[in-house]
Amino acid sequence: MLSIGEFARIVGVSVRMLRHYDRLGILVPARVDAHSGYRSYSSAQLPRANQLVALKDLGFSLEQVGSMLDDGLAAERVQVLLEARRDVLRAQVAQDTLRLARIEAKLRLIEKGPIMSEFTETALPALTLVGVATSVASIDEIEADIGPLFDRVNGAVDAVAATRVGPGVATYDVEGDGMRVVVGEQVGDAPVPAGLQRIDVAAADRAVSTRLEAPDLSGIQAAWQGLMGEVERRGVRPAGAGREIYLQTPFDGPDASGWVIDLQQPVV
Repeated sequence: MLSIGEFARIVGVSVRMLRHYDRLGILVPARVDAHSGYRSYSSAQLPRANQLVALKDLGFSLEQVGSMLDDGLAAERVQVLLEARRDVLRAQVAQDTLRLARIEAKLRLIEKGPIMSEFTETALPALTLVGVATSVASIDEIEADIGPLFDRVNGAVDAVAATRVGPGVATYDVEGDGMRVVVGEQVGDAPVPAGLQRIDVAAADRAVSTRLEAPDLSGIQAAWQGLMGEVERRGVRPAGAGREIYLQTPFDGPDASGWVIDLQQPVV
């Protein structure tokens, strides 16, 4: 038999909580000394105790937990509930991590201002993409979605074993009060994979361009701000969709690390 302190330690709860569970009848001791009142527990009670703690962590009330345990809730069902809760928490962590990265990027932008990089003027060729287009109210809405959009496009391209003839491309163009975003891959004259569409990106006689090389994408907004500042300094104005040309991504293979992206803004 285990003392109440030993049982509390290996279950991961306090002695006070075990006494509370006893009063509620949810987890009663295997034996109570008639003279001292000392509670003792059996190792055979550990599965019920573990299920109790798991269900409580999932947000069920103690009344609900007691009812579920008394109804013979199977360990497999508890596992399913825990896995669902784990997935929710993982999604929350991912969202919080993204928010933290955005905050860090904003702080760097406030502290240092737009990134001052090397800029070049060049003509841009016409591009033919297979991909998807979507409309958003602001760029913040697409930051969390652009990765999944590229996953969707590349999954469709890989499903038909189409050969890429150039790097992945994203374009951003003003559309009313919002923005039209295109995400696509270059596959030449190959048939359009199911779920995608063929998208033509017009050539531009003149554009201002810069290159971002970084371990992550937290600085891309600052890079765009620096580029648009350079556009203004040159006495020209944006004309058409800005392009991101993904020359290298961390997903390009086992030896790939970081991002290399050309940012291109057509101008007149």
